[in-house]
Amino acid sequence: MQALKAGDRLKNFQHKITKQQMIDFEHVVWDRGNNSHSDIEAAKADGLSRTIASGQNQMAVVHQMLEQNFGDAWVYGGKISLRYIRPVYEDDVLTPNGVVTETTDVDGKPRVSLEVWCENQNGDKTSVGTASAGQPVATRSWIKTEARSVA
Repeated sequence: MQALKAGDRLKNFQHKITKQQMIDFEHVVWDRGNNSHSDIEAAKADGLSRTIASGQNQMAVVHQMLEQNFGDAWVYGGKISLRYIRPVYEDDVLTPNGVVTETTDVDGKPRVSLEVWCENQNGDKTSVGTASAGQPVATRSWIKTEARSVA
């Protein structure tokens, strides 16, 4: 894999947020019951006109982009700080973005610093932050490979 340098943009994709994803993410860590992320009546009681996606939805999209671009360098040693600045709603289409701001050596190992953000289908930023990881590697140890027989 080619090393990243300042100014390089990460490969990205588009991801549609569905109602079911919004509900499912509410059960990932714990079941908080009906709330503004999963129930319209709860959202209205909170002063919202409709349900909103939790920050976990946006974090997952950014995480997927970093995982796809950095492989094990992200999974084993990546860091992220993300701030949610605009609501995300059902049927919004998010595009995660990342641009390299700096490359350095940390304890003798190459490290890439990035600005990261998500945009909705209107081009509005919904989250902004920073991330860092080692230079990208092709290894993706979380992907299972078929066992080979040795003769």
